[in-house]
Amino acid sequence: MKKIITIIFVGSILFLNSFTVYGFSQKFIFSTNNIDGIDDYILNEMQTKHIPGLSASIVIDEEVVWQNSYGYANIEENKKVANETLFKIASVSKTLTATCLMQLYEQEYFDLYDPINNYLPFNVTHPLYPSTNITFHMLLTHSSGINDNWEYLFHFVGDSPISFQTFLQEYLVPGGLYYDETNNFCPWEPGTSWKYTNVGVALVGYLVEIISGINFTTYTETFLFSPLDMNESGWYLKDLNESHIAMPYYWNGKNYEPYGHIGWVDVPAGDLRTSSSQLINFLTMFINNGSYNSQEILNSTTVCMMLTPQLPFNQNLGLIWWKSNIGGRTVWGHGGSDYGARAQMHFDPETKIGVVVLTNGEVNPLQIVDKLFEFAENLSTNLPPASPEINGPSVGKVGISYNWTFLSTDPEGDNITYYIDWGDSTSNITDFYPSGTDIKVKHTWNEDGTYNITAKAQDIHGAESDWSDPYVVIIGNQAPDAPTISGPTSGKVGVEYEYNFSTNDPEGDAVYYWIEWFEGDPAAIWEGPYLSGEQVTFSHTWSEKGDYTIKAKAKDIYDAESDWGTLELTMPKNKAFNFDFPLLSWLFERFPNAFPLLRHLLGL
Repeated sequence: MKKIITIIFVGSILFLNSFTVYGFSQKFIFSTNNIDGIDDYILNEMQTKHIPGLSASIVIDEEVVWQNSYGYANIEENKKVANETLFKIASVSKTLTATCLMQLYEQEYFDLYDPINNYLPFNVTHPLYPSTNITFHMLLTHSSGINDNWEYLFHFVGDSPISFQTFLQEYLVPGGLYYDETNNFCPWEPGTSWKYTNVGVALVGYLVEIISGINFTTYTETFLFSPLDMNESGWYLKDLNESHIAMPYYWNGKNYEPYGHIGWVDVPAGDLRTSSSQLINFLTMFINNGSYNSQEILNSTTVCMMLTPQLPFNQNLGLIWWKSNIGGRTVWGHGGSDYGARAQMHFDPETKIGVVVLTNGEVNPLQIVDKLFEFAENLSTNLPPASPEINGPSVGKVGISYNWTFLSTDPEGDNITYYIDWGDSTSNITDFYPSGTDIKVKHTWNEDGTYNITAKAQDIHGAESDWSDPYVVIIGNQAPDAPTISGPTSGKVGVEYEYNFSTNDPEGDAVYYWIEWFEGDPAAIWEGPYLSGEQVTFSHTWSEKGDYTIKAKAKDIYDAESDWGTLELTMPKNKAFNFDFPLLSWLFERFPNAFPLLRHLLGL
């Protein structure tokens, strides 16, 4: 029975947040948990390879099990990438264009080995081999002999003002504005060799339009995007909200420079913009032999044909789809590259794991794809719970029972049991509890000492977490902190002053204070008990001028004594002089800074 992995997104997507796990099936699963350090790995790759923004998705069989996004969609606007952010997917677009043509093939509108000139409104003929027909199969296997002449493969900031339909006729038909019989075609006969061609796949898109009688954009929206829940995908900027599209960037060695949103004349070959959360649906359909959400987009025979090597001289090329090796896995998929855009989409037919990675930078993210396959291979088996978190007191006393809290979460939402090592040669095994539940366990130590509490969690299938970091607890009566003393630091002899004393006991025990108002104070006694943390006030009067140090220490009710706390002060004035001179009193009040000598003599 297949184990369904379900992780629900609950946090932001650029930086890591906590996550919630539920044990029921969910079609879209969003996660920000850093299982296997995947987020750390991706963020490090982005930093070292200068990828400003990235969005990725993983599907296993029919279930999207992980999606996450990182970095910035628009640096200037401080806009972060979301799972729904649209990216230019460049040549990955070709797989969708070919799928549209193969839908019409299934309806028997044409045969793969039919000459395309039987369907086009103009003839496409190789100038060196005019008697050799170019077929649908040749277009889908890059063996048509049509060559990309980059002198005429124009691109623009914004949508191309030249329609791809017009461009193709001007490029492929003698006398056309962009026709070049030497550079627009390969020197070999069609069907005898191969060379990757964007123009050939743009012609595939045009054939979709001609054969169906429906505009290419409308066809893809109706028969591909809509049934695949790709409702915010488009070939032209005019059909999309540009604020939802990741800005393409160039790293100049110091900063990211925006390219702007670029459109090419060969639209069906590379101009699709979509999100990883939408493109993963298309990949899911191929993994599921042409079906998505119980709806057939292609039949399984057609999918099998598209994923089967078609040429004796290129055993890695199916119908547009490519077979390649990523991390020792044989996968089928396609990559894409454009100014400020890199995209990868691949799946492993053996494990039925599929990965989509979209970026708005210029470094191929294949290493990230490899890491995500590895990550997904771990996801496809039962995952262990997270290492438990431990909370409780950090100090305690012999013979007293204390509560400690243990918490772990299981990626699949499985119930969890805890193995607890108390650090004193004793341990506990708990009952099973729901994932994410705080559980409380009591323990008592019989000897003073420092103990390291550790724990691990195990789910109901036997998958164990790593041991937690040690939680250190010190058993044995701990002395209070040295008291803090506050109050006047200068004053007059013969005047009573108040001073505040406070301390905290690590175990919260009640405390006593020993206060010496001067060195060797014979009147000092233990005052108390008072509550730990309570501020207490004592008064004292000095009879002679001089410099004094108030010293205080605290002890708890178990006689553990603190260090001394001190406060330095000076009593420079003589005892206050009593006089009854109304006029002089009025002058002192009226002019508080006057008559300093007289004030000194009077001790005021």
